[in-house]
Amino acid sequence: MLSASDNAILTQVGPDKPMGKLMRQFWVPVCLSSELVADAEPLRIMLLGEQLIAFRDTAGKVGVMDHRCPHRCASMYFGRNEQGGVRCVYHGWKFDVEGNCVDMPNVPPEQDFKHRVKARAFKVQERSGMVWAYMGSRETPPAFPNIDALQIPEGERSIFVHQRDCNWLQSAE
Repeated sequence: MLSASDNAILTQVGPDKPMGKLMRQFWVPVCLSSELVADAEPLRIMLLGEQLIAFRDTAGKVGVMDHRCPHRCASMYFGRNEQGGVRCVYHGWKFDVEGNCVDMPNVPPEQDFKHRVKARAFKVQERSGMVWAYMGSRETPPAFPNIDALQIPEGERSIFVHQRDCNWLQSAE
């Protein structure tokens, strides 16, 4: 039987926890691709203890980023997903799928500094009807895993999502 401290090390997945740091070094499933519609409202996500949003921009690219706007920390979940990015509800700053600030409507053009502002966004891939994110610290993420289940043709696979009231280790058991 594990001690309480060993159990905490193995099951807590926050960004500053040992298991959280380890799990962020791999591609993590985020949501179903079908849950994200171009220019529709962002999807609220809780992943590895972090509050995030996922959205599909006008061009069909998927973004996964911190739910807080880097300007005033307003939740981007309440923002508008429009014309190539998510616009913050507080001051209207807009961010693309890579977290780059692309518009600052409340700042005069001569004082514009959007090239220096970036929301915390993650690398994303869509595979087999699912959105995956790399949340780790590497500049270049690892190669996407060649999982057999992801090679099944579209008409032959079924993906189900459910919520379980347990931690990742209990689920693995």
